[in-house]
Amino acid sequence: MKKQSTRAKTTAPAKPSVRAKVAKKGARCVVCAAEVAPFSTEELCWVCRRLKISAWRDVEGQAAIQE
Repeated sequence: MKKQSTRAKTTAPAKPSVRAKVAKKGARCVVCAAEVAPFSTEELCWVCRRLKISAWRDVEGQAAIQE
């Protein structure tokens, strides 16, 4: 027979993450104040996110040409 634990088991309710709270409130893009893309971890709207990715590609391309 198994001995039962005398320690009380507590189940803390799961806290929603900070990102989940921000997404519920209708977070705004830090650049243009548009609504944040639902998948964005950078607090950017989809337009600003695409511009950022394009800028990274341009910088990487220029670095390759200079070498």
